[in-house]
Amino acid sequence: MISIKKGAAILLSAVCTLGAAAASGCSGGVSYVYPDRVSVYETTGTKASLLGRKSSLSFTEFDEEDTSRQTVYVYTDKLYQEYEGYGASMTHASAALITEADEETRAALLDDLFSRSGANFSLVRIPIGASDYIPGDEYFTCDDMPDGQTDKALEHFTLEHDGQLLSVLKQIKQINPDVTFMASPWSAPAWMKVNNSLVGGGYLKQDMHEAYADYIVRFVEEYAKQGIDISYVSIVNEPSVGALSYPTMDMTPAEAAELTTLVGGKLREKGLDTDIVGWDFNYGSSSGAFADAFFECLYEEGEAGKYSDTVAFHGYDGDGYLNPDTMSGLRTGIEKVVNEYGKAALVTEITESASSTDFAGNLTYAAENVVVNPCAVQTDEEDNSWNGCGGALYWNFVLDGDGGPTPAAHDDNPCSGVITLDKTVRQGSTTYRYTKSSAYYAMAQVSKFMYDVDGKPCRALRTQTEYVELSVMSYYRNDGAIITVVCNTSEFNDSSVDIVIGDKKISYEMMPQSIVTFVC
Repeated sequence: MISIKKGAAILLSAVCTLGAAAASGCSGGVSYVYPDRVSVYETTGTKASLLGRKSSLSFTEFDEEDTSRQTVYVYTDKLYQEYEGYGASMTHASAALITEADEETRAALLDDLFSRSGANFSLVRIPIGASDYIPGDEYFTCDDMPDGQTDKALEHFTLEHDGQLLSVLKQIKQINPDVTFMASPWSAPAWMKVNNSLVGGGYLKQDMHEAYADYIVRFVEEYAKQGIDISYVSIVNEPSVGALSYPTMDMTPAEAAELTTLVGGKLREKGLDTDIVGWDFNYGSSSGAFADAFFECLYEEGEAGKYSDTVAFHGYDGDGYLNPDTMSGLRTGIEKVVNEYGKAALVTEITESASSTDFAGNLTYAAENVVVNPCAVQTDEEDNSWNGCGGALYWNFVLDGDGGPTPAAHDDNPCSGVITLDKTVRQGSTTYRYTKSSAYYAMAQVSKFMYDVDGKPCRALRTQTEYVELSVMSYYRNDGAIITVVCNTSEFNDSSVDIVIGDKKISYEMMPQSIVTFVC
């Protein structure tokens, strides 16, 4: 983690122009007018408050000599990364569950996820073909062929498996027209691979690189025809995951660079500005070295880097995107791509385990490792480096109470959805009920307040605190508000917090294992 230097809060800077910045760059600061009242929203591990609105606060003068409270500093001298938002993957399994529910439940569930009155999630990841979470037992892609046959011209390309998925995505766009879509393939069609199978890993055949690039571009084109514009696409999900019982595909760093260049060129030729997301896998003690090899091929050699402005991380290997591995000498993944390559970063997959039923513990884990800390800007004054990603996505948006549907064997690591949707059949009558996970509330404590009334995204501000039990992030909204999110991760201790902006502060008493959002 980049070290943070202690210091008093700086005075507010002069007015600056809020122009577009580079993907991971920063720009000048903002002038800030203190509001008469600060709105407060809280989620507690006890569930006594779930995004509940609390009594408003007022700014008072800040006394630097007062050391009786835990202090959080919010700096306005620079604006950092633009936030893309929060969300999860809409897998075929999630879409099937949502579609099966009755109209009233479906409408309420989607409203809770994507509306301004709900969580206001704005990022949706889509599988290209089947992921490991599908209804039924037959994995598929968008161009499956009988054994021994190929289709390099993609004459048999189809979205026939995506009917329910597209229907749900269109409903999402009606609720939130500004939602951003990312697409990831778990595997190429079997006829493109050396093992002639969707499962068990396997590399692309050398003479199928062009066809695979066309396959990805075709997906982007066909979805655009359906009104779903793909802003981000990865070359493959988890390129070194190995030979598993669900769709996977191996890929070397050199292949990834070649394919990124191929796909990027074809997208540009067709007038599509879809950003190719690099990596899309873990970064940690067992994966960081391989990821670094990918980054070197993508961003230091050839032309691939000009088609990829974003790097995606998963959180299944010790959250190495956030925490450095001191044994191997790895920097954090976010720090590396932001400072060494000038790329933006996203967390694109992490899940709560169904075996973990502690709402409070999951809530604070999400804040520390997925939602707040990875997106918080921290700086090192000595080398002028900084880190912070533009958003985070959990795995499935919706699963049932058994962590399905999925034909894959995940008994050793069952997953939970951001929302759990169950049905009950009694005396011939079917009812549906859904519950929101701690991940839902952790993300919603940020995403609900991220956009101004015109739907414009916000930019990150630097924060600083010396208290290890506080996770803190802050951002500047285009309507002039500063949004600060604080999580008290302590299991037992209350936290008396002062949030300092310039020479003024607001004060709040935080419960253990709670997240509070201040709309200043």
